[in-house]
Amino acid sequence: MSKHSGNLYHPINNYPEPIYTGFSWPNLFFGFFWFLYKGMWAWAIICSFSAMFTLGISNLIFPFFANQLHQKNLLKSGYLGKPNNEI
Repeated sequence: MSKHSGNLYHPINNYPEPIYTGFSWPNLFFGFFWFLYKGMWAWAIICSFSAMFTLGISNLIFPFFANQLHQKNLLKSGYLGKPNNEI
């Protein structure tokens, strides 16, 4: 079960993006569409190809680390741990 672990903030407009830890139920039910919704295009392609080659069994593995991948993607995109008050 995923737990809310805080927010990451957009570096320009300080919009909070909630981040979670643990198992991702939305990723389990929606598969690579969840990655598309989150803007993680490369992981969506990886997920869809691995689902084709493993006959969908990989869709049972990805939810265990999908939230961690999303958090890393946000940090790589420049999101901050605290709101930027210099606006």
